[in-house]
Amino acid sequence: MPVDFFIAKCQIENVSDREFGICDDDDEGTKTHAYIDTEDRNKWIATVKNATDKPINFTAVDNCVEILKENGEMDFRCDAMLTNEDHIVFVELKNQAAGWITHAVDEQLQTSIDHFKANHDITKYKYKRAFACNKRFPNFRASYKDKMAAFYKKNNIRLNLTTEIVIK
Repeated sequence: MPVDFFIAKCQIENVSDREFGICDDDDEGTKTHAYIDTEDRNKWIATVKNATDKPINFTAVDNCVEILKENGEMDFRCDAMLTNEDHIVFVELKNQAAGWITHAVDEQLQTSIDHFKANHDITKYKYKRAFACNKRFPNFRASYKDKMAAFYKKNNIRLNLTTEIVIK
């Protein structure tokens, strides 16, 4: 079943703010999707700094874009995607203490990228990146160089484990 990552109801187009946050409220019951915010930095899980003169499009993926497994069940999805004519950025947001990197990278980001590649032309983007952002760990002390290298080798997409997303 085809997956459209560019559904209008899931997008905010032409965001021209030089800096904004990506939020995902802790709401297991209502399952709302990620959104952008320019006011309340305390809610931000990731900070986007757009250092270009080009606006960026925000797409809520989890709880908005329907991605199904072959058996009809919902598949893993990353929280959001940022795009413009040059950039595509897949974003997974977390706010947890331990054991989150493998799930965020190997399941949520990877599955979203696989579905995107199966349904859209990712080669049209000059810069391709994926971010696993955890509000509790904005910067990492441990090195995940091997994981990042393996991710790049598999996807031709740079993996970043940080809460700051710089578009330049």
